[in-house]
Amino acid sequence: MNAFGLPLLALCLFAGTCAATQNPAASAPTPTSASDSSRCGRISIFDVAPRSQELYRARLMNIDGQLPGPAGAKSFRVSPGRHVLEVAELIDPEQFGDVQMRQRDMRKDPYKELVVDVQPDTTYLLAARLITARRNNIADGSYWEPVIYHQNSESCQ
Repeated sequence: MNAFGLPLLALCLFAGTCAATQNPAASAPTPTSASDSSRCGRISIFDVAPRSQELYRARLMNIDGQLPGPAGAKSFRVSPGRHVLEVAELIDPEQFGDVQMRQRDMRKDPYKELVVDVQPDTTYLLAARLITARRNNIADGSYWEPVIYHQNSESCQ
């Protein structure tokens, strides 16, 4: 708002010039009046993880002890704040030998936890990272870790 009680955009349209074109800081987003309880973030398992970084698909088993649902979804809406994700790896089978695959199928606890501090209007991309130096440590599960490898700022509705 300006001294006349008009939004700056209205002045820009009325006067035909915009302060934002002269001052990039003037176009910075302003905080909204919505409370964090009405906002959200997202956890995404959409598989675009770069294999060149040893990142593979992950399955989100639960969020804070609750099934993420609906079945088949690739993105899950969550409230802002700290969340505990239980994650299973879906690393490509070609990364393992026959014995490793059998060991992988027989693990007692195939899931790992990841704590994420979710910010409003942010999508977090989840993946399973293959730790190549520990590729032979299938039985203890240390060959992989769940990671947030990228985050995007986008409206969450």
